[in-house]
Amino acid sequence: MHLVTKPVRIAVAGGNFAGLNAVKSLYLQLLATNPDYDGTKQAPPNPNVNITLIDRKDGFVHYLGMTRGLTQPEYGSKLWISYKDMPWLQHPSITVKKNIVSKITSTHIELADANEHIEFDYLVIALGQSRSAPIGVAASTKSEYLEAMDKYQKSIKGAQSVVVVGGGAVGTELAADIKTDYPNKQVTLVHSHDLPVAGPFKDEFRAHVVDVLKTLGVNAVLGERVIEEASTTETFAFQPPKHSGILPELVDSVKHNATLKTTSGRVIKADLVFNALGFKTKAPLVDLPSSTDIPIFSPAGIRVNDFLQVDDPKYPNIFAVGDVSNRGLVKLAGAAANSGTAAGSNIAKLVHANESEEVVVLDAAGRGGRGAGGAGKGSRGGKSNGQYIMSGRSESEYGSIKLVLGEHYAVIQRGEEVVPPEIAKNIVSPDIKLGKATKSLFINSFPVSK
Repeated sequence: MHLVTKPVRIAVAGGNFAGLNAVKSLYLQLLATNPDYDGTKQAPPNPNVNITLIDRKDGFVHYLGMTRGLTQPEYGSKLWISYKDMPWLQHPSITVKKNIVSKITSTHIELADANEHIEFDYLVIALGQSRSAPIGVAASTKSEYLEAMDKYQKSIKGAQSVVVVGGGAVGTELAADIKTDYPNKQVTLVHSHDLPVAGPFKDEFRAHVVDVLKTLGVNAVLGERVIEEASTTETFAFQPPKHSGILPELVDSVKHNATLKTTSGRVIKADLVFNALGFKTKAPLVDLPSSTDIPIFSPAGIRVNDFLQVDDPKYPNIFAVGDVSNRGLVKLAGAAANSGTAAGSNIAKLVHANESEEVVVLDAAGRGGRGAGGAGKGSRGGKSNGQYIMSGRSESEYGSIKLVLGEHYAVIQRGEEVVPPEIAKNIVSPDIKLGKATKSLFINSFPVSK
């Protein structure tokens, strides 16, 4: 790698697993290019390189641990890691702009409530997906986050009965965490299908989830949908309400003193109700007209090619990574991080090729989510655990997922395989990979290549 001598503007829209790893990859391949760089100090400045990270938050949030954080305050306080604690992000060639992305075009990014456009030569779209608060984080600063988490935690602690509506991955984990940490509370999970966790998974896997919930003492109401609700709402959101159309996480899903009625006529009363009915994509913020007969957007997200470029010949300089892209049957944090790294690397290749006017060969990214997940809540495979050996990567019609159901149980499916719960509980990371995520962010240090 050589020093970049031509001005280049790179924008990364969105942080967290995908966006931060894209910036880190760009740092290593466009800024830390001197032969003696060893990660012990900041890479040398280069005024020709301009990298802008746009994020409405001033830090990274380890969303994987959010349900656990709602029931364990000490753990929850560690899930937000401020950008100011990552010295490599303070490099003079990197600007972290705290704002809301309101629109992305082929030439610039528009910001909410700002008379400012961020123009770019290369773009990484890493907007992710949105869930209602508290799983989606409404706060934009760490102090706001800690204040909101304290309120949610106290609400859970003070409730005698809690209902979680929605039995997907988040809903089942939330119900399990609450029942694990508060075994004397009445915890009910309501899900519209006969088995929880919809998606490309086997009924064997789903049945294991039901068995664990029953073992914990969660009352699983399956095959019924909530059709009536009377409740009060308490809002913990901090951003102006007018932005809730862009950011569903600003809408608080928590209801108090609720009476629910299901399709069977069942009436459920609860002190506290959490809505875990899925996520919304941020793809509508992206204004990239297709130049072909194939739409830019698919139901799974922005279509990308094997190199993570938007799959349209008109946009070779625009990449989409993480949950906002169409890659993967299941959206995994590890796959998002890996895609961010790959996109950053490919942009660096394009920048260096432009310097030398050489033909560039981009790296194809792994197809995450189809049994090839990576970190986060997907399993890596090929590792022995007692007498059980998880297989390596394979293509399958099924997805990969690792559900951490409280501190003592887990259920895992990896492609065709369903890992027995008694084995799965020994495979999961006790801190839900918070330590691994923190290490990868190079807190109070500087990145080095693996």
